[in-house]
Amino acid sequence: MQFSVYLFDFDGTLCDTRVSLIPVFRAGFAAAGREVTEEECERWMHLNLYQSLVDSGIPEEDYQKVVDAIIASLDMPESIALIQPYREMVGVLTKLHHSGKRLGIVSNNTSTHIRLVLDTLDIHIPFDCIVGSDMFTHGKPSAEPIETALEILGEQKGEHVVYVGDSLQDPECGHNAGIAGILVDREGKEKDYVGAKIASLDELL
Repeated sequence: MQFSVYLFDFDGTLCDTRVSLIPVFRAGFAAAGREVTEEECERWMHLNLYQSLVDSGIPEEDYQKVVDAIIASLDMPESIALIQPYREMVGVLTKLHHSGKRLGIVSNNTSTHIRLVLDTLDIHIPFDCIVGSDMFTHGKPSAEPIETALEILGEQKGEHVVYVGDSLQDPECGHNAGIAGILVDREGKEKDYVGAKIASLDELL
């Protein structure tokens, strides 16, 4: 699988953020008086924030207070300290960069949070774009996040561009935007998925 532009999801794809996101979701929904389970948090990690709010069943008038609490909790040092890059991430992306590929991040997380995490982890991969939820209106699986990245990069949609992510909505987002999509299924949970699938970023090389 060879492409000239590689766009990556962030949470669960480049960095293992599962442990860090559970207390973030709990703090966010606590602002609306809602206790949440670990299972709910893990489900919401694979949805955009609006979908998570709808799924939670909290009143719409409480949405903003939950969003504000989640964003504040995301950037707390104790949350970021729980985030770890996947073992192969830096090596794979460095090799792709050195081979002339363009690299980007497209996430339902915020671009400022992603940059903060990369700086804190001392990861200095030269990404050509970092696109977060603060830069588009409709989250994944809408095509808008990918379209935003393509506009920044000055790239046209096509099979030379791929979006790599750990949720089923990630390849769906890529396909909706007219590019290729690859699912990262590290634990082999998506046995019925018939599209392009890898168990590790190493398989991109």
